[in-house]
Amino acid sequence: MECIASLIDNGSVESSRYFLSRRTVLEMLADRGYDVVQHANLTSSLSDFRSRFGQQPNHEALGFCVSHLSNPSNTVQVAFAGTDAIKMGTVMEICSRIVDSGNLKSLIIIVQSKITSFAQKKLMNLAYKVEIIRIEDLLINITKHVLQPKYEILTDEEKKALLTKHNLEEKQECLLELRRIKNKSCVW
Repeated sequence: MECIASLIDNGSVESSRYFLSRRTVLEMLADRGYDVVQHANLTSSLSDFRSRFGQQPNHEALGFCVSHLSNPSNTVQVAFAGTDAIKMGTVMEICSRIVDSGNLKSLIIIVQSKITSFAQKKLMNLAYKVEIIRIEDLLINITKHVLQPKYEILTDEEKKALLTKHNLEEKQECLLELRRIKNKSCVW
């Protein structure tokens, strides 16, 4: 019974959701080549997160800005929206928290509720790319799942050899992807 009892989490569900989603976003950005080291140790625990942000984390404090390792002027800002509906005022407030809008290439907003059409229109008209991700989609990092194949970028020579092997033309690349899924091979 002690083993099972040690697995019970007595903290808030909200802090657990924020911890998991923030960690997944940091992993995602690290995989994309961004410098996330300054914002978190990717192996930190839920208790470490709670000691830093508390049981009821302020969603504004969870956001961060990172630069790409190969091009430091390429920055991404991550903002967490609260539980209320995302309205025009929320968008303006998120935009006011942007660290360096001049170098910003992308804004990732983690949402928990619906976005009004006016807010969505405002986001679409910003000078940088905006990605909206639901917090539920970040609770598990599916790219780290054992059944998720590892994708590799092929060189032009490898791509040509693969297309030749499968008797495909370049415009038929999607057929190769379908064959890969059907055959469960892991190279693309």
